[in-house]
Formats: sequence, structure tokens, C-alpha cells
Amino acid sequence: MGSKYPSGSVTPQGGPSQRLLLPALLLFAAVAGTLQVRSVDVFWHLASGRWILEHGRVPTADPFRFTHQGAAWVDHEWLFQVIVGGLERLGGIPALTAFRAALVVLLAAALWGGLRRAGAPPAAAALTAVAALLAARGRFLLRPELVSLLLLALFLALLQAHRRQPRPGRLALLAGVVALWANLHPAALAAPGLAAAHLLGSRLPGGSGPPARGAPLPWGHVLLAPPLLALALLANPYGVELLAVPLRIGRSLSGLPGFNPEWLPLWLAPRPFVLAFLAAIAALAVVAAWRTRRVDPATGLVALLLLALAVRSVRHVGLFAIGGAFFAGEALAALAHGAARSPKWQRRAAPLALLATALAAAWVVVPPPSGPLRPRGVAMRFGVGIQPGLFPAAAVERVAAWPGLGNLYNDVAFGGYLLWRLYPPRQVFIDSRNEVDPGLLRELAAARSDSRRWQGLLDRHQVDGALVRYDERPRPVVIGGVPGQPVVEHHTSSALFFPPEQFALVHWDDVALLFVRRTPGRREELAAVEYRFVQPEDWRAMLARAAADSAVRAGALRELRRKLAEEPGSRRARELLLALDGLDRR
Repeated sequence: MGSKYPSGSVTPQGGPSQRLLLPALLLFAAVAGTLQVRSVDVFWHLASGRWILEHGRVPTADPFRFTHQGAAWVDHEWLFQVIVGGLERLGGIPALTAFRAALVVLLAAALWGGLRRAGAPPAAAALTAVAALLAARGRFLLRPELVSLLLLALFLALLQAHRRQPRPGRLALLAGVVALWANLHPAALAAPGLAAAHLLGSRLPGGSGPPARGAPLPWGHVLLAPPLLALALLANPYGVELLAVPLRIGRSLSGLPGFNPEWLPLWLAPRPFVLAFLAAIAALAVVAAWRTRRVDPATGLVALLLLALAVRSVRHVGLFAIGGAFFAGEALAALAHGAARSPKWQRRAAPLALLATALAAAWVVVPPPSGPLRPRGVAMRFGVGIQPGLFPAAAVERVAAWPGLGNLYNDVAFGGYLLWRLYPPRQVFIDSRNEVDPGLLRELAAARSDSRRWQGLLDRHQVDGALVRYDERPRPVVIGGVPGQPVVEHHTSSALFFPPEQFALVHWDDVALLFVRRTPGRREELAAVEYRFVQPEDWRAMLARAAADSAVRAGALRELRRKLAEEPGSRRARELLLALDGLDRR
């Protein structure tokens, strides 16, 4: 897999700065990939990996939800789950942190290899790889997608090598990569189309490189590769069912009133680094076309396809960053080939590339809290372990310790964490696998706007309690009045869906609230732990009641002091206590 252009004509033997470029890039990648766990999905992946390792097979029916009792499930990311489940057994969450960092380092190495094999000078290759990693970093979640980014880079590198030196064995290797990919992440379904675009582009004018490259890629290879890779996709436990997974996910989300920010189009959820990377790629293409009269059609078509996916949904921006880097490598190689007789600028550029890499690493570790360089979107923290303040650790401890607690309603974001901590035996109401039971999402959306439907939903699934996130948006509620002049109050979701006459608030912290259904057998137990006056989510209504009734105010003060005695660091408890003290001073 040699350089497209003679290596001596592109890059002279580098000095110390140039020799440090690759180590600096890999070190930056390790820093960029060392992140605290914040993805809600990783926990159900861990629970699934544990299930597969214990049962010795992949699931065909969902074992995790009590709401649909074993519905069919195509676990299309089972191999990733086995890997992370095994790593967790060996080293816990720190082992998973190291795994993620290693994946990003391998991704950086694959990008560097692709850029250098294309003929990009070392400094330009390092800068392009750093830019691509920054553009993709928002997708460095501990999920199968990260493995998919690495496999995409390896896949494009193999296509790059095959275009230069066609070999039947390399087609077999491409098929092997796709077969592996199909068991790790559904982005593998794009592989035949990407291969078709890349190989067809190699037959277009300029697609085979300079005249010294030799004959273009044979048509037989162009036509054979896509169907071969499509067949490789079927090398998974579910066969053709895998092909329907993206359609099921799309149907499950279609028409729902809420939205997942990951599925927003790029223009509605702009990512500054992604847009800057896109602008740089476009400028590079224009300069290459102007200076060399050539823009590589093979990697260009691939980059355009991946850009179309990214524009449609921001969850695909990482894929575009990888494809864009390979396109940039071809453009940089063309420009460097034209400037091969003036190599001094390449040596001078190396210290600048090292400085830029160091600054990027510093930004990752200590991002600015404000200004144009402030991180947008997902707040990703450098470090090891689970990111504090995101998951209901304390509330889950209370769930585990509560005797006889039955089915628990939970927010989508808490489902995976509950499975990781308490399955088996506890199942969950819902988790973030949208495609498993699309009907439940629609049933929830309808029930949240109709109190009778909501009560019917809870009764049908025998819900005995609830673990929910804070949702402080006030909702109007008609509580009386006369025709034409209704009396309206505003309350938050948990106050409406789990009213105090049916559910007792038995635990709350800065992350979650835990409600338990009132039953005659729990009367004494609830009396000892229930929060009767404090409702930290519906705090506006709570303060209004406290202002109007001194007994309510005194009870709320007692409960808040109790909470601070149990949890001195509770931000919400301190703020509510200050608000109540303010009522006394008025």
C-alpha cells in the first residue's frame, strides 16, 4: 500500500519535528478519547453483554422490559456488547475508559496512515487528522458507533489501497471487515454504497491518479465489490433481518411529539468544529482544483455521501469527518506533488502542527467555559469513571433496598442504568432501544396528554413506583371554576403523573425523584421517609403553598433540613431552603 506519488518527491527525510508528529497525534488521540462515561446507552449494552456471556447465545426476544414480555429483538450490536461486557468483568468502568481511548488512538493511526499513503505531507496529515478527530469528538461516546468510526477508516484505507493496486485478496479482506462490522454497528449497511461510490469514482477522469499510476481499476473489480459486500452483511446471527433495523428505528421515531437531539439535521443543531472542518475541506477542494486542475472523484463521492448523512442527522457527523479526512488527503497530495521541488515549507510547518496539536489537547482537557471556543452540544469531560450528576445512583440504591417494590416506571434515560445495576431480576418500563417496541413510545405520547389514558397505562402494567428525571416545565391544569371562567393552576410532570394522593415521594436528589405507590401495607414505612411538603420539581407550586400556609412552610423547612443532614451537598435542597427563608423575610 505505497504512496500514490513517489515518496521522495513528496516529503523529504524529516527532522526531529517531523518525527514527533505521529507520536504527538497519537497522544492527542489518547487525551481526546479519555472521557468520563455519560452515554445512557452504554449501560444497557453492558447488561446485554452480561446476558450474552451468561447464556452463551445472542437474544432473539427482549429479556429486559416488563412492558411487552419478550417481544422480538434483533440485537444488531451484540458483538460490541460482548466486548464491553467482558472488559467490565476484567476491569470495571476504568477498563472501558481505556478501551475507548485505545479506539480513538487506533482511529488516529488509521487516519494518519490513509493521509500519508495518499501522499499528504506529514504536517498537513497531522493537522488534518487532528481536525477530523475534533469534528468527530462529539461522537466519541462509549457506544458501538465509535468502533464503527474506526472500521470506516480501515474500510476506506483498504479501498484506497485496492484502487492503487487491485488484488482479489483485498476484496476478500474488505468483505471480512464488513462482516465484522455488521455484528458491531448498523452503519455497516452503508459499506456497499460507499464502495460503489469510491470504486466508480476511480473510473472517472482523474480517479486513477497521475498518469504514472498506470491502468485504471478494472471494471470487474468495480462491479464485483458492492454485491460481495452486500452478501458479507448477512454474516450475522439474524441474517436479512439486520437490513430492516434502520427502518424500524426510523419508524419508531416518526411523528412523535418529542425529539432526540441526535436525530436533528445539521442546520438545526450546528456543531462549530464540524462546520469549520466542512469549510476547510471545501476550501481545500477549491484550491486543489485551481492549482492542479484535479479533485479526486473517488474519495470526493464518498465524502459527499457521508456529508448527506451528516446533514440529515447530526449523529452521523463522525462518519463525515472520517470520509472528509480521506478526501483531504488526496487534495493535499495533489498540492504537495505540485510543490515537491520546494520542500522547505514542509519542515517549517511541522513545529506549527505540533503546536496546534498541543493546543487542541489543552482545549480537550480544560475547555473554555465561554467564548467562541466553548464546547457546544454534549458536554464531554476529560477523565475516568462515570460522569457525576447524570445517573440516579443514590435513587437506585433506594430502589434496591425497598422491600416488595414492584414494577417501576422510569424515564428513557434511566432505563439502561437500572438494567446495569438491578437486572436480574428487575426489568424496566422502557430504555433507549427505540426499535424494540415502537408502539410503547406512541402510547406514552398519547397518555401524557390524557389523564385517563395515563392511569390506564399505569394500571395495565401494574406500576408500583416511578424513577424520573426533573422536568420543570409547568403544565396548565384546570382545577375548577365555572363555564367560560376556568380556574387554572400550573404543575410539573411528576406532580401531575404521580400525584401525592396515589404516590409518595420517598427520595430525591439533584438527579432524580423516586415515587412509591401508596398501599395500606406501606403506611408506616412511608410515614417515616415520605416528603409530604417538599416537591423539588414542582417548586413553584410548593413555594406558593408555603407562602399561603405557615404549616406547609414549617413542614417544608423540616424536610429540607432533614435532606441536607442526609446529603449536605444537595444543590436543590440549599436553593429551596434559601427560597423558603426568603418567604419568611418578606
